[in-house]
Amino acid sequence: MKYLFLKVPLVFTLLLLCSLSCLQAQKILDGEYLVSGGKVQKCTILNRQNGTIKASLKVYQQGNVDLVFTPIKERSGAYELYDKRTNFVLVNEGGVISLLELDKMNRVKEKAALGKDKKSLKEAKKKLGIKSSFAKELGGFSKQKEAKTVEAPEYFVKRPTSDFHKKHVGEIVFFSSEPTVGKEAPSNIKKDFKVGEPIWAVAYLPAPLKQNKYLKRLTNSFYDAYGNWNYWITIGVDKSDKDMSLKENEIANQCTVKTLQESDLDKNYVVFQVMPSSASDLKMDKGGAKFLMGRMGERLGSYKHRMRISLTDGDMKQDEELIFGYFNFDVSAGADQLKQMSKKLEEEILKSHKLPTAVKKDGAIEAEMLSQIKLWAQNKRKWSNVRFKRVIITMDWQILKDDYGNIEGKYIEGNVLYSSDEGCAHRNFGFIRKYLGGGNYASSLRQHTTGAIKPLSCDKVQ
Repeated sequence: MKYLFLKVPLVFTLLLLCSLSCLQAQKILDGEYLVSGGKVQKCTILNRQNGTIKASLKVYQQGNVDLVFTPIKERSGAYELYDKRTNFVLVNEGGVISLLELDKMNRVKEKAALGKDKKSLKEAKKKLGIKSSFAKELGGFSKQKEAKTVEAPEYFVKRPTSDFHKKHVGEIVFFSSEPTVGKEAPSNIKKDFKVGEPIWAVAYLPAPLKQNKYLKRLTNSFYDAYGNWNYWITIGVDKSDKDMSLKENEIANQCTVKTLQESDLDKNYVVFQVMPSSASDLKMDKGGAKFLMGRMGERLGSYKHRMRISLTDGDMKQDEELIFGYFNFDVSAGADQLKQMSKKLEEEILKSHKLPTAVKKDGAIEAEMLSQIKLWAQNKRKWSNVRFKRVIITMDWQILKDDYGNIEGKYIEGNVLYSSDEGCAHRNFGFIRKYLGGGNYASSLRQHTTGAIKPLSCDKVQ
């Protein structure tokens, strides 16, 4: 079936999308319809017993081409024909029937109207915004559509969560508090914020995150050493000040706001916090919140800005960022407040960090660990001025073997508490007593591995 259809030149296969977000879907009735495409003269619709629709297109100089459309779940009056090469939709919304061709992001490539007679076809074209038929100025029509897609792409959401979703697909919409997708309260939608107010956002997507390469790219996926996939959402943040270059308007090209679970990849939306009002209100990534408020404090002037927020993986140029939105941000009270908020948030986050748990206490081993760590630091320039305090044993003795099962030694881990001019933290180190053979081990420890660093409040580093 798809090979038959591919014989029809793309510009003549009509198909597309339209902005019909506020109209109620209806059944597509059987019968013969006129089509607004120049090559396709008529379309005959047949509803079949299994719920599918057979659409027979009468194509100029080619004859009939039969297409089978399957109902789209959770969206009545809409049917799809989708495989790796094609993405077509037949839909009736508000009594207007349209035949749509979509790209892999569900953006409209072409659209055609269907009508029972010339009058109804003319009305349908008007509602769909079709100003000329495919039979007139084909090249010009195609170029106009292509340019329009770049500036303001139209999308078709096959499984929208609500009419609000359909209206705002491809956008990031902002809220004064955490919204419930599908039940968005109009009173919660907001475009104007000031320093100290929480900012929430929803990115309304045309398809689930896992459906295509572009959306999957936005999940920043990473396969770790433990065999697990990790996903997180990052945003690009820019101001839109007049007479400034893109680089001058940049706040952050990548700021982590949310960790995703595997189940989140099945959703065609993302809810995230852009800015908390305080640490007690913090529901976004902690490091991202501190970083973003600090950057805003450095790069925003003490006046009102128009802010642009986009989903990005950090490597995208602005014209590659397809999912974005704007809000107004009043910083008239002073950009220094943002720096202070960042600093206060950092302090509150640090206070919430706990000391590592000791699995055992042994003064002699702890002292030997500390001595080995200091020797390690002497060979590291950036660690030469670090003030090490004490060690907490975090893993008891284990036998360490190589890949062939040979004993390498007895292994133990400890976390050292330290302070520096940049702040305080603890870091994990592994140590080994080398195996000498015959059941004997070396009497002294040797530093063997280095692990993660975690910041701490300095009053805990004693």
